[in-house]
Amino acid sequence: MLNLKRLALVFGAIMMLAVGTAAAAENVPARPLLSVDGQGTGTATPDIATVTIGVVSHASDAGKAQNDNAWKSDQINKAVKGLGIDSKDIQTNNYSFQPTYQMNTNHKNEINGYTVNNSIIVVVRNIKLTGKVIDAALQAGANEINSLDFSASNTRTVRKEALSNAVQDARDKADIIAQNLGKRIVGIQNVSESTGYMESRRFNNAMLMSAKGAADTAIEPGSLSLSARVHVDFILSD
Repeated sequence: MLNLKRLALVFGAIMMLAVGTAAAAENVPARPLLSVDGQGTGTATPDIATVTIGVVSHASDAGKAQNDNAWKSDQINKAVKGLGIDSKDIQTNNYSFQPTYQMNTNHKNEINGYTVNNSIIVVVRNIKLTGKVIDAALQAGANEINSLDFSASNTRTVRKEALSNAVQDARDKADIIAQNLGKRIVGIQNVSESTGYMESRRFNNAMLMSAKGAADTAIEPGSLSLSARVHVDFILSD
């Protein structure tokens, strides 16, 4: 019985202390906050190129259209592989076969031939070979270069750079504002971030086809960028 009484007394003391602490906290004014947004960018040099090669064949006979397209596509594959591109980095995409029509003397549409359209996607991991891949494909019978995209295989370092720059930007802004208010930054209450995605750099069809027939296609990959944004609630001195 004595132990129960002591336990009750101890529990009561703890409850009174908690209530007193909460009441005291309510009477303490909150320190002022300074909310700042920071922005930063990271850059990377592309190390992968993805080329989409088009092979379009037309003939009055369906079998000939298919055979011509298959032969050209095979020649392109051989030419690209001859540059050291691995088979796993070459794939067929968006193959289509369809008839074409013309209006006859009776003003009715009739089939006048067949068109085969085949797209070959080539991933170039040695980016210095990009121009050679395009040249080899065109010389082997390709009649379209639909797209060329440059990308970076590892974005972790770029993301870290962008976030670091965004945080530094936020802190620099906060320091300037706090100093002009006669305050000091004494802590941080909340932080949130929003990081974008690194978009590939794309060359359009007109830019690429202008290189057709040239001895050597020189294409500069340039650089890629990634942006990050942070929101920080800084605690200011009283």
